[in-house]
Amino acid sequence: MDFKSFFKNHSFKQWDKTQWTILILAGILLMVIAIPTEEKRDREVTLEEREENVSLNEESYAESLERRLQNKLSKIEGAGRVEVMITLENYGESVVEKDNADSTSRRVQEGAEGRNTTEETREVHMETVYQDADRGKEPFVGSEKTPKIAGVLVVAQGADKTAVKQNISDAVMALFQIDVNRIKVVKMNIQEERQ
Repeated sequence: MDFKSFFKNHSFKQWDKTQWTILILAGILLMVIAIPTEEKRDREVTLEEREENVSLNEESYAESLERRLQNKLSKIEGAGRVEVMITLENYGESVVEKDNADSTSRRVQEGAEGRNTTEETREVHMETVYQDADRGKEPFVGSEKTPKIAGVLVVAQGADKTAVKQNISDAVMALFQIDVNRIKVVKMNIQEERQ
């Protein structure tokens, strides 16, 4: 079949509904075949796996902070070898986005002696924003807050000197914005110093 002659002779105008239907269905079928499909995850994450991931994330977050802090504190003059332990108060927080819908209504009543009374009502509705995911709709997380630090223990070779101890405490307070009562700086054991 020659397409040029087909369109020049207007042969397509003589088609009936079934021929047009077949053509449209063939076009739709070609479009569906051409659309790329994503592999969907068959298994859902169980509650235990989620808790395990959260605790692993918490541990890796704390360990990362410990390594970085240990590296910096060991560079303080007189601190010597330093070991650090950080405990976390919570796992952090995911802040879910919400839509605010405001509606205001005003009602005016005419009272006796020509006085008007105005009554105004305002309603605020907050609805969670959802996003489509592989397992259905999930709340849209707008921001994540890092875990809060409960306490910091610093064991340092030079912690017997007051100035070094103060410098370490000040550095930890400045870095983590925590109170001094959450920081403990102690001298390293002599046996540990030799290792």
